[in-house]
Amino acid sequence: MLAVLAVQTAGRIALVLAEDAGEEYVHAAVVAAHDATSLTVAALGSAEGLITTTSGTTGVPKLVHHDPRGIDRFTAWAASTFGFGPSTVSLVCSPMNFDVSLLDVWAVLRSGGRVHFADAATVADPVALRAEAERSEATFLQAVPTVLARLADAGAPAPTFTTVVSTGDAFPATHVDRLRAFAPNARIMSVYGSTETNDTFVADIDAGAQRVIGEPIEGVRARVRDGGSVGELQVASPFQALGYLNASNRAWTTEGGVRWYDTRDIVEKTPDGLRLVGRQDRLVKVNGNRVSLDDVEAAVRAHPDVSAAIAVLTEEEGRRIEVVAQIPTGAEISRLALRSWLAKRLPRAAIPSRLWLTRAPFATTTTGKVDRRSTHLQTVREERTA
Repeated sequence: MLAVLAVQTAGRIALVLAEDAGEEYVHAAVVAAHDATSLTVAALGSAEGLITTTSGTTGVPKLVHHDPRGIDRFTAWAASTFGFGPSTVSLVCSPMNFDVSLLDVWAVLRSGGRVHFADAATVADPVALRAEAERSEATFLQAVPTVLARLADAGAPAPTFTTVVSTGDAFPATHVDRLRAFAPNARIMSVYGSTETNDTFVADIDAGAQRVIGEPIEGVRARVRDGGSVGELQVASPFQALGYLNASNRAWTTEGGVRWYDTRDIVEKTPDGLRLVGRQDRLVKVNGNRVSLDDVEAAVRAHPDVSAAIAVLTEEEGRRIEVVAQIPTGAEISRLALRSWLAKRLPRAAIPSRLWLTRAPFATTTTGKVDRRSTHLQTVREERTA
């Protein structure tokens, strides 16, 4: 963090990469970032800004060049919305290359607050993370759902938190009450957005309003492509990035002077607001039937003896859905029982062809999100060699 602050103070572009990034990727990123200086000078008249990476859940992580003006607007909004001030202590659970640092690090520091970093081993251990929260007297916590769900199951409450924010993915409705018990004095919220636009929607988490992304942040414009009730979400944000440094920028289009970003997220208009249906690449066809892999995951996670789940489409033996369900210590469930549970909750085409059960932690990307492909491959490999 100090290195990034030094670079920013010098009025230069800070490139923040994952600690475990491979040598070839680092080299390519440095080359791309070098070219960013001329890009920013041409666009803004100065060589400032911040470069973060996407999660990598859909391929090679993209380098995202954030507009310093957008960063300033966003951190000002966050400080006001979450009431940051000198008494704020943010427990940081995500790596600095993840754009969420704009909220739980930079917005807090802007407000005179304090940030306390938890290392990767601590974040992976809910008991240790709970102890870290107590030791630091943390008041603010932002984390991806996998981390929050583990904390919710950890047992002892953390009364010092006044705000807990879920980010990066939809928080499972099955854990909302447990998360409230973990942070009894906190407002439980979710933010929705992408690395390219930063957070664009904010909501109070409600167990009854599953996958509703909330209301647009002030200044954000949102629409469903082609004006339908279900379709791709497009966003115009005062916080959005200048673009990618190592990929095409076709995701951005300009209409009538407004720069829109194609999120690739499918949403549905509902009386409660926009509901996240899933990613475009998570809507698949199986035997001619359209299936949402996210809906399959949600159904599996709803089982009381399942702590986490991922669903993937495999094509080795024809197109079929496979699920890996994580079973917590002390719980017992058979494949047959879980399949019967799903048969009552999913259409026939969405019932997985194969179920894998594991107690092992799921693989994650450098930004802490679940890596579905790696988790599936690792589980299959371990079971077949057992």
